[in-house]
Amino acid sequence: MNPVRRFVNKPALCLAACLAAPGLSASPEWVPVAELLLGSMGNSDAHQMAEVMNRCTALNMTLSALVANDSPEVSEGYENQALQLIQNGIMIEMNTEKLRTGIEPDLELLSGNAVDAVKLMLGVYNEWLEENFTAGGSYFTNDFEIEMKGCELATKFVMQMASH
Repeated sequence: MNPVRRFVNKPALCLAACLAAPGLSASPEWVPVAELLLGSMGNSDAHQMAEVMNRCTALNMTLSALVANDSPEVSEGYENQALQLIQNGIMIEMNTEKLRTGIEPDLELLSGNAVDAVKLMLGVYNEWLEENFTAGGSYFTNDFEIEMKGCELATKFVMQMASH
């Protein structure tokens, strides 16, 4: 089985494993996804676009785990989006590497790097949600909802690209 698919199909397990990850900041100090998405498209920055894909993969997996018990169908939809996003991110990295070196890149290595990045981001999103809940009684703050909207845009972009 594809190592990316195997990882993406286990969001609750990955989310639980990342719960215990020490040293991750609860409030990410990264550029919002929407800014990264718009900046990467405007500058043709493949690495920024790959980061968007990885972050949105992690966010979709986080949301999948949150709704898994109450709405398995919605959870599965998030999982499917996560799979499409990470695959797109890996393809971006592959194409960039091939253009840079002229050599066919190592798919397994690039997939492993993407999975590792997503695992770290899962931990960050999880801590962010926990901090939101502890501070305000809700997982979803304005900043988190902005992050979700940015990933919605990224997902629409990927779906549109896939349909062409």
